[in-house]
Amino acid sequence: MKYVILVSLLIGLICPTTFAQTDKKMIDVEYDFFGSRPQYSVSGKKLLYKDIKLIMENYPEAKIHIEKATKRKNVATPLLAVGGSGLITSFILRTTDYGVPVFWSSLGVFTIGIGYFQGHLVNLQRSVNTYNQTLYNSGRVRSSLDLKISPSQTGFVYSF
Repeated sequence: MKYVILVSLLIGLICPTTFAQTDKKMIDVEYDFFGSRPQYSVSGKKLLYKDIKLIMENYPEAKIHIEKATKRKNVATPLLAVGGSGLITSFILRTTDYGVPVFWSSLGVFTIGIGYFQGHLVNLQRSVNTYNQTLYNSGRVRSSLDLKISPSQTGFVYSF
């Protein structure tokens, strides 16, 4: 009889962790050599921005951050393009009177674009972190086996 109770207790401890496993995988973050540009992957397969966006559609907290990242990217892309092309044009026009004003205005636009692009990267990382945290919290089993010793009761307490 003692062995039946012990075996059923062990099965009760092992089964929740077995059935708590999900087929969803966490998104891994790998940085380049300089540590500036993150690469996202799942099980060794690299994810594109559109793949991450598709994954985040089912998670409302992570979706908020990915929408912010998308808005920042939509603002940053034209600012970087205009600022970069203006800088290139200013080098062509450096011998004329228009070279210096074009350079400084283009540098300003390019700098603002960099700020928005950094905001895009930050919100993208927040989205991935929120997604991973959600998977971690849902996959974790909250059960414990404690030994209770008191004058009136003594024994193991399994709580879940």
